[in-house]
Amino acid sequence: MAKEKYVFNPETLMYVAVDTSFKKRAKRFIPYMLAGAVLGIATFSVMAFGTYSTPKEKVQSQIISKLKTNQKLLNKRIDEASSTLQNLVTLDDSLYRTMLGQNALNSSIRQAGTGGTNKYEDLEGANTPEEIIESFKSLDMLVAKMNVQESSYKDLFKKSLANRDRLQHLPAIIPVANWDLKRIGSGFSPHRFHPILNRWRPHNGIDLVANTGTEIYASANGRVKSVRYSDSFGKMVEIDHGFGLVTLYAHMNNQIVKIGEQVKRGQVIGEVGSTGLSGGPHLHYEVHVNGVEVDPVKYFFNDLSPQEYKAVVAQSQSIDFCME
Repeated sequence: MAKEKYVFNPETLMYVAVDTSFKKRAKRFIPYMLAGAVLGIATFSVMAFGTYSTPKEKVQSQIISKLKTNQKLLNKRIDEASSTLQNLVTLDDSLYRTMLGQNALNSSIRQAGTGGTNKYEDLEGANTPEEIIESFKSLDMLVAKMNVQESSYKDLFKKSLANRDRLQHLPAIIPVANWDLKRIGSGFSPHRFHPILNRWRPHNGIDLVANTGTEIYASANGRVKSVRYSDSFGKMVEIDHGFGLVTLYAHMNNQIVKIGEQVKRGQVIGEVGSTGLSGGPHLHYEVHVNGVEVDPVKYFFNDLSPQEYKAVVAQSQSIDFCME
């Protein structure tokens, strides 16, 4: 039989019996049961749905986040290096090899395959993330292409030593000095708007905008082939540099060379003007290789850094109208 419990009543100054029946005790315990149940459900939900992390898990999460950030940075650096290499490849095939009379490298050689045994087998077996493996593949491909480019440059260097005279006859400078040049006008394009004829037609050279009277320089050694006036080009000069190379200078204000005269690279041959069908003072400059017009910008390697070269190309290609 359960013992009765008594509590002191300060109002009556007497001890009174306490109701200790099961029903009464159950009523007092129910709130604690409900609170415990709610707390248990909340704890289970947090653990089950991952909204709670232990200190160790938090550190691991931070490491993973940093690795992902570094992975993105690495891929960006690889892309930038690939872009720079592609610029070198373009210059190599379209400029340096042309200078020495060499054909562009075959595309299959440029691809520089890295096939054969699976060199990434260990990485795949170690459950390395696919993004990491792809970065390794991109990096290996980049290194292989760089090796091809290095080999190409070594080969061209040897050929350049045997072709020093040819190099002197390449139109390798801008025929208007950088400090006199106001801006690059329209570049080489099969489709440019003519401001005077008011129609679209090919533009087979580049427009170099400068003040009337600005000196014009021969872009390479050669012999003056023509000094004449053209209804379209106005006063013009053509120089034969040998090796199938001819340069043309148009819209001149003044011609100061004669037919048959031998000129050197950098020698003044005339002055900028606006003769012929011209929309303002400028020099229209063309380069012909074996009778075919080519983009003169590709030959400006003596005057421009790689950054300046890219800027000139971008500017000349962004203009939809020409000045003659």
